[in-house]
This record gives sequence, C-alpha cells and structure tokens, in this order.
Amino acid sequence: MTAILSFINGIRGYLILALVAVSAGLLYGWSEYRQGYRDHETFAKLQTAILNEAARQKEQALQAQVNDLDTKHYQEYQNAQKTIAQLRTDVADGKRRLSIRVKQPICASKDAEASRLDNGTARADIDGQDAQDLIGIVIEGDQAILQLNALQDWAELIAK
Repeated sequence: MTAILSFINGIRGYLILALVAVSAGLLYGWSEYRQGYRDHETFAKLQTAILNEAARQKEQALQAQVNDLDTKHYQEYQNAQKTIAQLRTDVADGKRRLSIRVKQPICASKDAEASRLDNGTARADIDGQDAQDLIGIVIEGDQAILQLNALQDWAELIAK
C-alpha cells in the first residue's frame, strides 16, 4: 500500500496539472460555445432585419401601386359622375330626349305623321320623370361596373 501512496504522491503534481489543463480546456470550450451562440443569434437577428427590410420595401411598392390604381379608378368615377350630371341636366332642360321604338305609331290626329328613323321604326318620347328614373337605373349599373372593375384590378394586383 505504501507503494501505491508513494506513486500517487509522485504523480500528484501531474494530476493537478492535468486537472487544471482539463478545467481550462472546458472553460475555454464553454466560452467559445457561448460566443458562437451569441454570433449565431446576432447573425439570425441581422438576417431577420434584412428580410424585414425587403418585405417592407415590397409592401411599400405594392401600396404605391394600389394607391395609383385607386387614383385611376376614382378619376374614372369622377368623370362618370360629371357625365351623368350633364345627362340629367340635358334631359331635364329638354336638350336631350329619351325615346323608345314602338310598333304602332301614336299620332294626335290622322293628319299628323309619326317620326321615323331610317329603318322606318316609329319612336315615342319618354316622360321626363320616367327618363330620370331610367337614367338612375343606368347610373346604378354603371357604378356597379366601375366598382367591379376596380375590385378585379385590385385583386389582380394583389395576386401577383
């Protein structure tokens, strides 16, 4: 047993040195691992920032396109409103008349002749209020078409 103790006493310095070396190696490895983790975390944050900036630029470009599309459709709507207002005014003032084709001419007297177009079809004027009502129906249809076109353009733009 003395031989074992004397052997251990002889290598005790080497054992302590080995223990210190292993501890230093583990400490250095742990430090490098943590630094690598921090580097990876920093890289991931940088990558996320780059992707966010690219997405932000794409969103801004898309928003600009949508704004341009809105401006275009709003201008078309404004032009349609002006045209409609002018049509209503012209019908109300008698500058324009709405008429329909009739199969049998309606005449006030036998001597009066029904107005005819080139194809020989007789026409009858529509009453002012009925004309305004018809114009209102046409306006609603035109507005629905404008809205549908705007929605289709918007959907096409977003789907790209």
